[in-house]
Amino acid sequence: MRLQHLVPESERTQVLVLGTFHFREVQARFQPAMVEALLQRLEAFRPDVVAVEALPGPHIHELELRSKATSIHEVLLDQFAEASLALGHEAQALLRLDMVQASRVLAAQKGVSSEPAALVTLTLQHLAAYEWPSALLAWSRIPEGSPARNRIPAALAAKLDAHLTRVNEIQAVAIPLARKLGHARIACVDEFEAPEPLEQVMAALAVSRKEAPLLAGTAKASVHRESQERRDAAVAAGDLLPYLRHLNSPAYAAADVDAQWAVYLRTRLKDGSDRGRLALWENRNLKIAGRIRALSALYPGKRILVIYGAAHKPFLDAFLGLCSDLQIVQPEAVLKEVP
Repeated sequence: MRLQHLVPESERTQVLVLGTFHFREVQARFQPAMVEALLQRLEAFRPDVVAVEALPGPHIHELELRSKATSIHEVLLDQFAEASLALGHEAQALLRLDMVQASRVLAAQKGVSSEPAALVTLTLQHLAAYEWPSALLAWSRIPEGSPARNRIPAALAAKLDAHLTRVNEIQAVAIPLARKLGHARIACVDEFEAPEPLEQVMAALAVSRKEAPLLAGTAKASVHRESQERRDAAVAAGDLLPYLRHLNSPAYAAADVDAQWAVYLRTRLKDGSDRGRLALWENRNLKIAGRIRALSALYPGKRILVIYGAAHKPFLDAFLGLCSDLQIVQPEAVLKEVP
């Protein structure tokens, strides 16, 4: 069933998935100036919302509740949401609100004041709702010497400052961009592979992969060696834009998918754990695409920028490209060199 012919291109919701690397890989060498050209290109795209690779607050809350019942959910919580919970619990105590109450307060807000005192409150509300990227966005908008900062305990303020200066694509790209665009929030759209089958498949694959020498060569694939060389050259030159162009090129996407995922269809393991691993990767990306699609319901006919690990981009483009009123915008049109 295809409904796209019913929606003129000019009226479709534009979705740009920007594939990126994890900035922590170059954290010792990173300088903010390295993303200035990138931010200029993305600002010119004028997205109405920026979405990032972070777990949404409600999902973290769900993991928190389920962690008391299953070991796998406790592990996921510890590995992927520990900081969100720690900061969130501090904010909840200060506001005397739980996660659900804080989310309702945020949902009821019609507009956001730029006054420092209001931004302090907004920071705490987002923390309490387990939405740390939006909390850091609000915190980043408060001037350094503002007395309003004293409304937050010094220890918590220090943690926020430390998180804000971490070398991460959210702090380095998404937050400065959202601040330039005057956005009040950053959307979190990450998801996991289905945890219960993941445990079984990964345990089986750990044993069976000894039968598959093809899998051993995945990490040494030429596409990834070349990518690291391009990344290091971009860092040395002080401009990451050329490297982001490469990561978002059709040639890189095809080579990366072949090296990382097509290999699981070539190994033909007897227990099928290779195909199971690919199935779970697609499962994760389907769910991420589902979160982006749900986000698009709030921005019909608008522009959505999704900043995500480059390995996800081809899958997200494919799944989102099937949706009725979405238009997938390729980064090469936005990141191109200016004459």
